[in-house]
Amino acid sequence: MRSRELPNALAENDVPLARMRLAKPLEGRRRTRPRTQPPLRVPQDAYQGNLLTIMNLLEWGHVAEAKQVAWRWREAEPTEVLAVVALGEALEASEDVEGAARAYGSIIDMYPDRADMRRFAGSRLEGLGSVGGRLAIDTYRRARQQRPDHPSSHRLLAFALLRAGREERAFDVLDAGLRRDWSAAFSGAFVGVEKVLREDLGLVAAAWLAAEPGREAEIRDRLDQLGAELESTPSLRFVLTWETGANDVDLHVRDVYGSHAYYESRGLRSGGALYYDVTNGYGPEVFAVIGEPTGYPYNLQVHYYARGPNGYGMGKVQIVEHDGQGRLSFDERPFVVMKDRAFIDLGDVL
Repeated sequence: MRSRELPNALAENDVPLARMRLAKPLEGRRRTRPRTQPPLRVPQDAYQGNLLTIMNLLEWGHVAEAKQVAWRWREAEPTEVLAVVALGEALEASEDVEGAARAYGSIIDMYPDRADMRRFAGSRLEGLGSVGGRLAIDTYRRARQQRPDHPSSHRLLAFALLRAGREERAFDVLDAGLRRDWSAAFSGAFVGVEKVLREDLGLVAAAWLAAEPGREAEIRDRLDQLGAELESTPSLRFVLTWETGANDVDLHVRDVYGSHAYYESRGLRSGGALYYDVTNGYGPEVFAVIGEPTGYPYNLQVHYYARGPNGYGMGKVQIVEHDGQGRLSFDERPFVVMKDRAFIDLGDVL
């Protein structure tokens, strides 16, 4: 799907391009040492047309103008998903969280029978906090009903429930997901998914135990039945998922020392490693640091090889930090891409 240009939108060449707007980092972290800068990625690497115009306006702080252009695009092309994304970005920047939730929720209204669109909308809604959290849970639940053969359907619902304080229900969702035969799904395309789901169960179990310590024996017994272990050490995970089948998207992680982990070199000198290189669509592709992370600030970039049938690609990197005592912190960094082989800078984790 190729979006039509607005006649009065700013032309791409009218002004110099700015670096892509960085996602909001996890709070409470401070840079303590100089770092080797990662390669510079600019908006034109991934965006074009109206979306590029709006993202540049937001980068420069011209929020009112960005919102005006986004509304005009939305009115001109009411079924264009990228127009909805642009409007949601502009509304978020203007601190109209409820308006952004309505915008992202309209993606569900346009595509109620598509699990990929439901998950994409949910990833945007989750970033809005409590305003979008309930709707995110509902759309993830329906996406799981529609496509239980996608690992993301189980993971996204489980962690949304966990963030809402529903630890036992989150565990139940992952339990059911792990009991599926993933070797048969898409001819075994979801390489390593059992390991990822077992570790997810260990994280959720740690949060559940912290919330209900009197149920420790029950929680440990359920973990044993599934071959999973309670996570009792600090950890940091970056989990890449995307909503296109039969194509390859790669996660690139850099630490403060300039060490670079990706599919050809999976570990960082500061610790942590990429588990598997998922090449057949959807993910999850996971980079994990087990133990106290020492490589802050980490830089996250995604390399999107092909956009897929929509004419654009979409996905997110979820950041999950565990203190080793059952307290988890989350950060969601959704993305869209309009160009093949684009690199997308998702900012630093401080």
